[in-house]
Amino acid sequence: MNELKEPIVPEEPVVKKSRLKRIQEYDFNINRENATRMIPFVLFIMAWIIIYIANHQYGEKTLGKMDKLRKELKELKADFYTSNAELSNKSMQSQVTLKATPLGLKELTTPPQRMKLIKEEK
Repeated sequence: MNELKEPIVPEEPVVKKSRLKRIQEYDFNINRENATRMIPFVLFIMAWIIIYIANHQYGEKTLGKMDKLRKELKELKADFYTSNAELSNKSMQSQVTLKATPLGLKELTTPPQRMKLIKEEK
């Protein structure tokens, strides 16, 4: 009855370590054991770097296109205003008269008269 028993040692509760604590305790030395565990993380970082570079190049190309279109728009606006001014100048009555004179057309000196059609009843 009097047997020796091992003393009962209370178990320590399992405490979850925070991420920051686990990162601080992480062994960053690369050896054969750690290398295989790091491959997914390295691939993940490389994918983000590739996406970052592609996004930067896409943005630069888009900005270049926008700048080119902005310059083209300015040129087209200038052409529009120029042609609009020329058209309004050419459509003035004095200019039309000058263009019509060589064709044998003359400007009316009397106002136009209205004609009425009278129907005869049978």
